[in-house]
Amino acid sequence: MELNRQLIWRLSVIGLILLVLWRVISEPDTISRVLHYTFQLLTPVIMGIAIALLLNTVLSYLEEKFRLKRYQSLLIVYITFIGILVVSIVTLFPRIYASTVSLVEELPVYIRQIDVFLGDVNTYLKDYNETIAEALDINRFEERYSGWLETAVLSSVGYVSSLTMTLINFLIGIVISIYLLKDKEVFSRMFKRLLYASLPVATAKTSIDIFQEMDYIFKRYIIGKSLDCLIIGVLAVAGLLVIGAPYALLLGVIIGVLNFIPYVGPLLGMIPAFIITYFYDPFTALLVLLFIFLLQQFDGLWLGPKILGDSVGITPFWVITSIIIGGSLFGLVGMFISVPITAMIQVVMTRLIDFRLNEKNLNDLL
Repeated sequence: MELNRQLIWRLSVIGLILLVLWRVISEPDTISRVLHYTFQLLTPVIMGIAIALLLNTVLSYLEEKFRLKRYQSLLIVYITFIGILVVSIVTLFPRIYASTVSLVEELPVYIRQIDVFLGDVNTYLKDYNETIAEALDINRFEERYSGWLETAVLSSVGYVSSLTMTLINFLIGIVISIYLLKDKEVFSRMFKRLLYASLPVATAKTSIDIFQEMDYIFKRYIIGKSLDCLIIGVLAVAGLLVIGAPYALLLGVIIGVLNFIPYVGPLLGMIPAFIITYFYDPFTALLVLLFIFLLQQFDGLWLGPKILGDSVGITPFWVITSIIIGGSLFGLVGMFISVPITAMIQVVMTRLIDFRLNEKNLNDLL
């Protein structure tokens, strides 16, 4: 009877695996859709866990240093956290919003400047290649760009909707993080009991060590990178103001936020800053380009290593690969979180490989 149950269980598992493989083969984008839907569904929980991990360090410090009770530490931590967010939003958001509205209002002017530039190119090439000239003919501005402007408006509505949903998820995440920190010892004990009950003792201990290392990497990377991006953003705003670039606050915030993405982020921040400033004044745009390049060199060669050190311990190849995969699956958010997640996966894989090599007595040879 027991043998029949085991056989039925194994056949069920094999059937489920075959069903999943068939779905993946017949519809290659199934995994992407499932992961994307799962990520959207669990976004508030993920945000709550992330917020709890970040604030847990401050919470533990207050309890150990000042002997505060849990509810007192929670009040201090969350009042400070929410206060910083509110002050930042109240002081920065209206100015960023005003700069964004002004930039959108001036877009038709910029497009007309492109129109004039392409018209000059059209005139220059007309004597040499009628086909190219016809392709670059932009005398019909409204016909050519009316669809683009309509698409831009619809995209703006979509971004506002996405921002609203992100804000709601963030607020829910704050509530979840409060409950996680309030009963963190309970959750920790439940998790350890589950591991020891379902795994061999040695494997359970190793798993707990891995999770502690992953927690350390995540907090160190997120906190360090956030501080790094804040400093770069402030320096960017100050430098752009000195140069006299338009929308200095908006561009500085964009540069600081995108700097969170290693390697790719600085380039993504440099391009819009140069293009927007170019329409204002080409010479100023060159100064902006040079300034951002020097700022990123300062960050990459001194500030970043000083703050972060070797916080994730993964090679540039895996960093870029993780950014590409994270961006393709979850967009900009995926690019932000891809590096610490890859570092965590590396911790697990390294421990697993070391364990298997030790079993084969090959660890000293490789």
